[in-house]
Amino acid sequence: MAEKKKAPSKSGNLKNVASKVRALVEEPIINAGYSLWDVSYYKEGPEMILEISIDKQGGISINDCSEITRLIEPMIDELDPIEESYCLQVSSAGTVRPLDRDEHIKFAMDNKLDVTLGLYVAVDGSKEYVGVIESFDGESIVLNSEGTTRTFNKKQISKINAEFETEIETEPEEENKENENE
Repeated sequence: MAEKKKAPSKSGNLKNVASKVRALVEEPIINAGYSLWDVSYYKEGPEMILEISIDKQGGISINDCSEITRLIEPMIDELDPIEESYCLQVSSAGTVRPLDRDEHIKFAMDNKLDVTLGLYVAVDGSKEYVGVIESFDGESIVLNSEGTTRTFNKKQISKINAEFETEIETEPEEENKENENE
């Protein structure tokens, strides 16, 4: 008698796949001279999409995306973390990026990037603030918005996006690692 597989919860499984793939591909992508901005796995229409967002100083071209696809596709196939069929997409992280991870928020703060902060509930009559992150402690963000400093708890924030420019160096840790190896 054939065993039935128990279906994992959709959201937990999606995050788990993205985490496994990130752990697998991050080092090879960095070693190839790129930075890994994000890995996401989601449903779009009838298709499942595994999206890998990359960056490098000077920006990303279609050839860069092809190079990284050829590099990581065999690794992902060997790990085989996804049971259903899916589409692998390697793309530029873009100039407007969601700050989904703590390291993204710290990066935006360190590089004094303009961010747009969306709130679940309005504060002082507004659900959106634009400014520069002055500090971040993992739980709260201090935002300087037009000379006014406001503190927001991460639980208040529905989204944070940053405006990137191509001349921003997107992997500050890599430079530090190279300097340590000299």
